[in-house]
Amino acid sequence: MIYKRLLVTLPILSFVWLAATTIIAGYFYPDYSHISQFISELGATGSPHGPYVNYLGFIPTELFILGFVYCCFKVMPKTKSNLTGLILITIYALSLGLTALFPCDFQCEADEPTLSHNIHIIVSLPGYFCAILAMFVIASGATPLTKTTSFKATGMTIGIFATLALVNLNPELSQAGLYQRILESLIYGWLIYFGASLSRTLDNKH
Repeated sequence: MIYKRLLVTLPILSFVWLAATTIIAGYFYPDYSHISQFISELGATGSPHGPYVNYLGFIPTELFILGFVYCCFKVMPKTKSNLTGLILITIYALSLGLTALFPCDFQCEADEPTLSHNIHIIVSLPGYFCAILAMFVIASGATPLTKTTSFKATGMTIGIFATLALVNLNPELSQAGLYQRILESLIYGWLIYFGASLSRTLDNKH
């Protein structure tokens, strides 16, 4: 079944695409720090290769996530918790896609922010919040995955650590970029785990 393969392939592909984009763009961005600077700064207005980073890097990353959500929708029971969780993941992907369409101002700082900058800031944090909320919703209510205590415990644990990373996304912190990368890695780690767990339930049906 093609959905079974895509449930694992799409989140991994999205993560690799994002990581490659960040590493390559950071390499060609003079004095860029993966520890202190946000990922969005790579696509900001005035950055060395902003349009390429946004349209060839960040947007395809979110399209893979939307494809993943579609595959989950096709194979999961249509319970309220499942549908709510998938909607939350969709909001996460769409919000980060919007941040690529509306890049922040140079270095994501501005004394007189543009409309694009304001939109970027407004939609980014709710997207991360929805991704974390999806972990708790799906871990606590998704059947048949939650018939195993390990799935629920893993989702809850990753969700807690992701929440801690989210509250540290303060641009005043010298490690703000590191916390964002930890947050993204936790979200992707859970998406990959979620996809793999769902794929295994399809094996059990045959």
